[in-house]
Amino acid sequence: MTLKEFKRFAAAYGADLDRWPRSARVDALALLDDSAEARDLLADAAVTDTLLDAASAPLVSSKREAQVYARIADCLAQRVVPEFVPWFLSRPPFRPAPLAGLLAVMAVVGFLSYSQGLITFEKTSAPNLSGVMIVSYLGDV
Repeated sequence: MTLKEFKRFAAAYGADLDRWPRSARVDALALLDDSAEARDLLADAAVTDTLLDAASAPLVSSKREAQVYARIADCLAQRVVPEFVPWFLSRPPFRPAPLAGLLAVMAVVGFLSYSQGLITFEKTSAPNLSGVMIVSYLGDV
């Protein structure tokens, strides 16, 4: 285990090696025996664990909690919903008319561009002699 990996495990799991993954414990113990820097990192993690254990959740009175919930309910009740919502912002039910119109317009534009020669497709022709030789040499591919 490298010192960088050890530092990452110490930051993620703390100073208690029992919380570390089993696969990393043996390597961590070997590194702790050899490296003073690893022992310093583990001591820093122990200080962080102590500070986190000493911290407590702030106390909030039930009256204050009820006031917050009441304000949230008031804000939701006062919310104005517009009468008209554009079709592209609306939620289901799905409205198929705009999609059908778009597809129809795309089909007409495609047909007109092909018929006017804006889009051309290569016509397939009979293979010439070199094509026949390649196919006969390689086999039918």
